Amino acid sequence: IIFLFSFSSAVSQDTLMPIILLDDVVISELNDGFSIQDFVNYVKNDTTFYMGFKHLRYYSHDYESELIVFDKNNNQIGSINKWGTHYSDTEKAWIVNDSIIKKGKIFKRNGKSKFYTPKAFDEVFFPNDTINVSLKISKEKNMNESQNLRDAKTIGFSIGSSDTEQNRGGVRSKLSIFNQEMQKYYDYIISDTIYNGRPCYVFTVRLKSDLSDRNKEKTLIRKLVSFFDKKYFNVIFREYKFKYSTWLFNIDMRVVVDMDYINEKHLPVNIYYNGFWNVLFFKPEKAVFLLKNTNYIVE
Repeated sequence: IIFLFSFSSAVSQDTLMPIILLDDVVISELNDGFSIQDFVNYVKNDTTFYMGFKHLRYYSHDYESELIVFDKNNNQIGSINKWGTHYSDTEKAWIVNDSIIKKGKIFKRNGKSKFYTPKAFDEVFFPNDTINVSLKISKEKNMNESQNLRDAKTIGFSIGSSDTEQNRGGVRSKLSIFNQEMQKYYDYIISDTIYNGRPCYVFTVRLKSDLSDRNKEKTLIRKLVSFFDKKYFNVIFREYKFKYSTWLFNIDMRVVVDMDYINEKHLPVNIYYNGFWNVLFFKPEKAVFLLKNTNYIVE
């Protein structure tokens, strides 16, 4: 059973809290000091998902990845499979590829990729050089990273933040899913589930089922799901669904991140991407990416 919980307090007019849908299990926990206001504020300011990805670079582990690139008719152009080890001494990190298998026509004769997507995943997960690692979370952006990566981190790690450097097609306002102007397009739901044997709160932001096609086109985030484990209140699962189309660009992407605990540290174990994008003056790209991380060394 799902009930309505109207949230009337506000930080400002632009950030008036939305109506929250609660299931009966969550309602029963209200009597145990569970505050909806605190929960929503925590979701908006959460850093545990970001910390999980900092753990990914901070701790040594093995990895296995597969990237498949398709043409606009869903015909496979080629693929890249990698196996290797991510090493870290807690100050510097580097990777050693044990094996790379390339198939199809993804690369030029000079060895460079014909597509942007492989380059983007290499920058995030398979850097060519030694990188600095730290568990410190800073609000300052790393200007050594590409603008696309900095914006991707903002979108991925800060729910409802519009602090992107790029604003093609008015993207910034569409990322602000808690702002009053965007609330009319979404349902906000708090429920619970069991994930890998752990009791979790589930926070879901999804488009209203009765939205017209015209109103759907005014949104970028179609669905956002986060699992917070009830013991530590860390994000241990997240799913994103983005879809947006203008004359300037067209995107349709789904990202799923599974995390697990190793010696009480939460780390990404599976990362899945299925996406299409088409930007003016660039060739459209469609790709599926899967990264599996195992054998973390957490002492």
